Amino acid sequence: MNQIECLSRQTAEQPFRRNSTVVAIGDIHGCATLLRDTIRPHFGSGAELILLGDLIDRSPEADGDRKVIELVRELQTNPGAYGLSGVTVLRGNHEQMLLDALTEDEPGEATDLWQWNGGDPSFLETAQEHQDWLGTLPLYAIRGRYLFVHAGVRPGLDLEDQQEDDLLWIRRPFLQKPHGLPYTVIHGHTFKSDYSITRLPHRIGIDTGAFISGKLTALILDPTAGDYQGTGNARDLEPA
Repeated sequence: MNQIECLSRQTAEQPFRRNSTVVAIGDIHGCATLLRDTIRPHFGSGAELILLGDLIDRSPEADGDRKVIELVRELQTNPGAYGLSGVTVLRGNHEQMLLDALTEDEPGEATDLWQWNGGDPSFLETAQEHQDWLGTLPLYAIRGRYLFVHAGVRPGLDLEDQQEDDLLWIRRPFLQKPHGLPYTVIHGHTFKSDYSITRLPHRIGIDTGAFISGKLTALILDPTAGDYQGTGNARDLEPA
């Protein structure tokens, strides 16, 4: 039984009520086993999953990148089958590096950069099957008072003036001072040395270094109330 069949049997025909709850998922980096364990408790909840990007690269388990992509695409295509109201997948800098590598006729600078950042050359052929989908992934999503984005925003700029590179790559000055937007920014991309969640009035960082720490964070949010609750799922990673 594959990973999708396993999840489907566990959640088949679950009744659920759609609601405003959002569950934000931090950087996955090919941790397929950890992803399944982290999202399973939210099946049947009627919540929307928002994945903050960096689904791939640096995977600690065999064939993890392929497993993550296939699982996420299945969830996004058939959210109701899992008792979810929807699944939104944002683009991270690792998806962008992979897309850049896929545009090269022969391996060159873009491919070298992707591999230097943990890209698995054996995944390239499979990635070609998902190239169009990867290219459609949005850079951000807004739900109520929350702005979801992979890396962050450049302080002092309106949202419509933000640059793609910043949304995918920024650290400083975003991590150093308030951004000035009328949202609490929910982001990944940068994890702390203790792999804990960053909780500040203007931003919440939920990259908890899954590929190193074995901890993938799910942040439960109610955009209508402004409440949030963070959960982490830590376990020893094994090939699925």
